Amino acid sequence: MDRPEVERGDWIMLQSSDDSGAVEARVYNVHEDGSLFIGYHLHSFKTVKGKAFWNGNYWQLVIKED
Repeated sequence: MDRPEVERGDWIMLQSSDDSGAVEARVYNVHEDGSLFIGYHLHSFKTVKGKAFWNGNYWQLVIKED
């Protein structure tokens, strides 16, 4: 599937893996490499900002590992 066109201010559906549920995320910035800076609500009470990329099927959250 082709990467959907998104712009700043758009809403996307975001997943962390194939078997996870999707959450709605707001696009704050579109980077030159096609990745997105996004914000979403975690457990309905905490706003989280992060990075997402199109993995070929859906917008996937970039999870940083320490």
